[in-house]
Amino acid sequence: MIRIVELDGPLIKKAAKLVSEIFPSRDLPERLSLWVYKHRDKRLVKMLANPFASLLKYWVAVNNNGDVCGICGLYTYKNDEHEAVWLGWFCVDQNLRGQGIGQKLIEYSIAEARKYNKKYFRLYTSTDPNEAAAQSLYEKYGFKVVKQEKKRSCTIIFRELEL
Repeated sequence: MIRIVELDGPLIKKAAKLVSEIFPSRDLPERLSLWVYKHRDKRLVKMLANPFASLLKYWVAVNNNGDVCGICGLYTYKNDEHEAVWLGWFCVDQNLRGQGIGQKLIEYSIAEARKYNKKYFRLYTSTDPNEAAAQSLYEKYGFKVVKQEKKRSCTIIFRELEL
């Protein structure tokens, strides 16, 4: 049985390991997001993170053994926080895909995003093969492509869902 719980102390290391496996080429600021989350109550971290995000929350899908099977989160950017909340670190363990875990996480994320009374729920993804499985899930839940940016190794795809 899979349940979704708020990401906390003992699970952060497991969640970070999963994120590193699924997204090996993410840049340093993205990688630091879970470290910032872990230390979010510390004054210096609050000061450093404040220009970038005013909201940062994560949840994990865990099984009965306490293994992290997937992760999702919400954050805001200062430049569009008046209208949007963003999906953060959405992924499922590659060995557990196809079992409905991603569907549970995306439904949970959408429900949480609606609580913030924003106009849009946004995300970015890419054409990286590790992210291919999520594309049809985003389409299924109504996330429309609004922009694409070509990078060296892939294309970054920006999507949004009107809430």
